[in-house]
Amino acid sequence: MVQALRQIIELEDYDEASFKEALSTFVCVKPEEEDSKDVMRFLVEDAIPMERAGLTRTYLIIDDEKWANGALQIDGYFSVALKVLYFGENIEKEFITEICGDDKKKNCPAYLIGQLARSEKVSKGSGSAYLKTALEYISSASDLVGGRLIYLDCTQNKEKYYEEHGFHFLQKKHRSDLIQMYRVL
Repeated sequence: MVQALRQIIELEDYDEASFKEALSTFVCVKPEEEDSKDVMRFLVEDAIPMERAGLTRTYLIIDDEKWANGALQIDGYFSVALKVLYFGENIEKEFITEICGDDKKKNCPAYLIGQLARSEKVSKGSGSAYLKTALEYISSASDLVGGRLIYLDCTQNKEKYYEEHGFHFLQKKHRSDLIQMYRVL
């Protein structure tokens, strides 16, 4: 089941301390890696404040059976946001024209998949299903408000994974080792 974080934090009997404790039990695949540590840290420290500020929307993929019995087991999660994507100097004018309609643009609105993670408790391949769900949510938002560019930042070792899911290299992120990848709706 996909559960919007904002719906949980708006519950009448919501207890933030207990909920953060439950969030801290989420352990993603390869928890020893830096990007995995960041994904786990985001869920516990940043997801709720960013949700309240309207900066992101985070969706938890939770175990239906445990949820029905009053327990929270997070099998994965994703966060999405509407951001401004800035183009580096090496981006081809044809690409900018295709996306923005004007090759003089230096940026454009885009949907960001800020976080995507699966628990070490779920089977390999679940992450692909979670990504598909995130893309469906973004597609619904696009139907309502427009926009057709999706991007994400990833480490070089994740580039092939996202290419297999229809994303393409865009650019190296400014002042970072991260790679920005894009997909057009």
